[in-house]
Amino acid sequence: MRKLQASRPKAPYAQQETQPMPIPAPTGGWNAIDPVANMDPKYAPILINWVPRTSWIELRAGYNAWVQGLGANSPVETLMAYKPTSGTQFLFAACGGNIYNASNQAAPVQVLSGFANNRWQYINFDVPGGSDYLYIVNGSDNPQLWDGTVWTSPTITGGPAQTTFFNIHAHQNRIWFIPNNSTAVYYLPTSSITGSVSSGGGGKLDLGSLMTEGGFVVAMGTWTYNGGTGPQNLAVFITSRGQTIIYAGTDPTASSTWTLVGVFNLPPPLGIRCFTQIGSDLGIITQQGVLPLSQTIQLDTGAVRANAITGRIQNAMLQAATSYGSNFGWQLISYPAQGLLFLNVPQQTNTSQVQFVQNFLNGAWTQFQGWNANCFEIFNDQLFFGGNNGVVSNAYQGPADLVSPIVADMQCAFNYFGAPGRIKRMTMIQPMLVTGGTIVPTIGVDVDFGSVSPTAAVSSFVATGGIYDTSLYDASFYAQGPLPQSTWQSVQAEGHALAVRMKVNVLPSGSGAGSVFDTGTFDSILFDGFQGQQPSILQINAFNAVIELGNYI
Repeated sequence: MRKLQASRPKAPYAQQETQPMPIPAPTGGWNAIDPVANMDPKYAPILINWVPRTSWIELRAGYNAWVQGLGANSPVETLMAYKPTSGTQFLFAACGGNIYNASNQAAPVQVLSGFANNRWQYINFDVPGGSDYLYIVNGSDNPQLWDGTVWTSPTITGGPAQTTFFNIHAHQNRIWFIPNNSTAVYYLPTSSITGSVSSGGGGKLDLGSLMTEGGFVVAMGTWTYNGGTGPQNLAVFITSRGQTIIYAGTDPTASSTWTLVGVFNLPPPLGIRCFTQIGSDLGIITQQGVLPLSQTIQLDTGAVRANAITGRIQNAMLQAATSYGSNFGWQLISYPAQGLLFLNVPQQTNTSQVQFVQNFLNGAWTQFQGWNANCFEIFNDQLFFGGNNGVVSNAYQGPADLVSPIVADMQCAFNYFGAPGRIKRMTMIQPMLVTGGTIVPTIGVDVDFGSVSPTAAVSSFVATGGIYDTSLYDASFYAQGPLPQSTWQSVQAEGHALAVRMKVNVLPSGSGAGSVFDTGTFDSILFDGFQGQQPSILQINAFNAVIELGNYI
């Protein structure tokens, strides 16, 4: 009788095929909306401290301390730039009940004190034929006015107590005020910085009858709209319930030159700094994401997220709005010098913040960590932020976050490599880099939609040439600038869908590296760290991988 043998399961690698596989750099940016099981390879489910450019992704720059020791090291909650039509710009910081002139590095000067609130809202206002002003209000104290030389407190009559004005906006050559918890807004006469809001060209606009969802007016903005008869500057008011009320015209005192365009229901705004001018459009930070007014006012509140500027990271945006929506610190600001749009996300008021950052050019998103910023401002075309500890920092400068390494993490999209049903084994990865010196990144592979962040030791770029004033003359090669680097690294990962994971923990070598001895107020942190150094160059163009294809199991 023939003896039967028990059948054996087929080994998954009985018919092994080894293939090189290209993997693109995620220049499409952070994707927090598409399924991880069906994501385009140009995106990344995780992208932290990398900036997606059109042809590569690069390590972000760091920040340097600008001024410190403000308000007994209490949080800096407002930065305000005075931007005259010509002449010198000034940067002011609000902290600890005081206002400081922070225009000069390492030399802050207290200019005002005794305030109950550091959360000022502000405008730059040019009086034709007169002066340029920085006009600020906070809803607790008297408004303040800077004319480029001195601070004064303007007098506003004919309305509620001027200490209740918590928001301010300039529209059609008028200054508008929004009082605390009010359905009415007030405006001064044309080209005026003081005077009555009830006579002489000043007035009150009560929006209460239009606010069918209740709440109060939060903010005012200007939207430049072209309806076919040429561009118009429309006045836009948003309430705490998200109702958006739009007026056209130039003179609110006359019905013939001031007409209601409409009332539109949008999601509730996040914070009082919810409006930002983005070109001719108006960006609004809301519970459903950052919305461009031009593309969302005609939509139902449940449908606006489809047109949100944050659409590609919508799940992360919704989670942040749900978890941190009531925190102070939400702000949207563009930084033209780098072509980036910053959304500040306050995870804990006056304690911890992250930024969702978009590249203007390709719409790609990323996330910045390591910048604990309460507020941002552009001053002399550079980006600054106010921290939680009395420090104003010059952002996107230098190769480190003050004296700390820049930790960047990236998970490429999961890839079936053309064979969803087959087991794959990845054995080698070659990152195709351009660097300012040799560096060894930490490379790993995530398997079947898992996420295991590799631990990256602190590393420094090794210079590719001689170091000035250190290397021997005529005995060392000159540094050659950014160079390609493509070193293969061994990995071991097995699964149906694989994702390259790369992490770096970069701290430049040289002055400032290692432990920091003098970083307190006695010996200024401004003289430690990496002042004057350029950001590190680290670009990722693509990856090559060696894949072994197994059987279908």
